[in-house]
Amino acid sequence: MTCDTVDHGALRATCDASMEPPAMSPPTSAADKVRGRAFWETIGSPKFVCAPMVDQSELAFRMLCRRYGTQLAYTPMFHSRLFSTQAQYRKQQWSTCPEDRPLFVQFCGDNPQTLLDAARQLPAGSFDAVDLNLGCPQGIARRGHYGAFLLSERDLLEGIVRTLDSELPVPVTIKMRLVSTASDLQDTMALASGLEAAGASVVTLHGRTKEMKGQSTGPCNWDAIAAVKKRLHVPVIANGGIHTYDDVVRCFEATGCDAVMSSESILETPSLFAPSVGKSQPLQAELALEYLELAKLHSTNHKCVKAHLFHFLYAGLQLHTDLRSQLGCAKAIDEMAAIASTLKARRTEDRLQGKNWPDSGWYKRYSQPLGERKKRKTDDLSECVAESAEQRRQRTGDGNEESACTDDQVKDNGACTEAEEPDTGVTACDVDPPPSG
Repeated sequence: MTCDTVDHGALRATCDASMEPPAMSPPTSAADKVRGRAFWETIGSPKFVCAPMVDQSELAFRMLCRRYGTQLAYTPMFHSRLFSTQAQYRKQQWSTCPEDRPLFVQFCGDNPQTLLDAARQLPAGSFDAVDLNLGCPQGIARRGHYGAFLLSERDLLEGIVRTLDSELPVPVTIKMRLVSTASDLQDTMALASGLEAAGASVVTLHGRTKEMKGQSTGPCNWDAIAAVKKRLHVPVIANGGIHTYDDVVRCFEATGCDAVMSSESILETPSLFAPSVGKSQPLQAELALEYLELAKLHSTNHKCVKAHLFHFLYAGLQLHTDLRSQLGCAKAIDEMAAIASTLKARRTEDRLQGKNWPDSGWYKRYSQPLGERKKRKTDDLSECVAESAEQRRQRTGDGNEESACTDDQVKDNGACTEAEEPDTGVTACDVDPPPSG
């Protein structure tokens, strides 16, 4: 298999053979657990991974991804201090089911004891590893002293990993970016090696620095990931630069990694890994309707559901902007499902009429935007806020008079304000930046 010729069948056969985890009882203490390569084999040596994404890699989304070839999934990033001290936060954030395995739980934080206390709040036997977020490049991570802003503090990080590994009955893993110094590759390899020695059983490396985001995003450095993979003995997951399944196969070839993780691409297209299990890619509207059924089953928060729908249906909503405005105002899942069904019918008619309009496009929303972004942003807001409370009651069947924000906005003390990411309405930490070219 070369970078120029993608052999889906060969990769699928390899994956089918690898995903047969042996039956075993969960460890009850740190002394009983397996680590590193041996641990990786107990969970089936997964190759296709869904990334941790704030408020977006929730249970319903994870289960949809698993239907289409995802073999390992992460929870959203949880704040260790809040998770360790606030029962309501845990209730809102934590959910899983027996079929949601293997599952890694990700925390952010800079205090070993707080991180340990947070992990100890998790129900025993319901997850496979605890992951430390060292990849978040957002300003909130700088202010909170976590994520990629800890990469220069090697002693602190090794202490955190050593504490978690020695105290928890499950393995500890890390997700990091390239270190941001003049000799960043050597520093990255040194840090990864130090964390491996401290007890990290799996290392996920995003091939960009924390500065490479927004307008400064550049190509993902797969060569750097390959160098780290050669240095380490534990499994390495490659993250970054994935748009299509062909990219997944090329990433395996270029890096030699044990697995490939996707974030932004799988956020738009949860069926990204479908070819690995011999499935075809469904249309985006069909994915949206599948997700809505899972969202109802798992009682997913409607704001999270709406954000997902704007990702799944991005391209169609740029063409049928009246439905985009309706979705921006919708609050009930059944109402969102009706809008998605209407869009599916319209897109079917578009194709019958020979209309040439893509089925997806959110991943390339900056480099290849669809629609008139500024105009629709204003139109959506005016339509949404102009709707009366009585009209909303008639449309949704409830008496909630709370003003709805469009997907271009977020709630700030009860008021609608412009979000940092106008296309999503949510802020996700450490997701793949848009392609650079």
